[in-house]
Amino acid sequence: MPRLYAYLVSVFYLSTLLVSLSGAQEPVKPPLNPRIVTATKQVVMFSSLEKQMMEALQKKDKSALKAMLTDEAAIHLPDADPLPGDDWVESVMNKDFTLKSFVIRQMDVADLGTAALVSYDRIQDSMLKRKQIGGEFYVVDLWKKDGNTWKLADRYVSKVGSTPVLPTAPVRPTGKQ
Repeated sequence: MPRLYAYLVSVFYLSTLLVSLSGAQEPVKPPLNPRIVTATKQVVMFSSLEKQMMEALQKKDKSALKAMLTDEAAIHLPDADPLPGDDWVESVMNKDFTLKSFVIRQMDVADLGTAALVSYDRIQDSMLKRKQIGGEFYVVDLWKKDGNTWKLADRYVSKVGSTPVLPTAPVRPTGKQ
């Protein structure tokens, strides 16, 4: 019995030591999943809405862009005050801003009934006053249902990388990956 007690005490102290040495760690970014994932109905719908919004921005279609926003829409960027939707529309309609191309990927949608939380990665090639401002962005959008349509209520954007690497052609799976 004393031997079993000594063994249990040793295991307890060893476990405590290992836990104290491990410390808290930041989560590690998991690798992208190479599997082909079938999009949900919500992902297909919001991918289309996000694409429509970016195309309206690209074409400088102010009325189409404004129609997709709620009256109280706001854009949130790191180290900045929230930008009201109307001010954001005016800033992207400016002749000094050009959106050359964009890719939306890795979308996820949390359907909350009359609202939806949409997150995705966006890679864009864009210029402001002839200066490259494109890159990779992580975007989280809050969409609200307005009758039978969805409108953007809040957008949270954070730049992840500065060099846009846009695919030149759609990548088609070969089944050999």
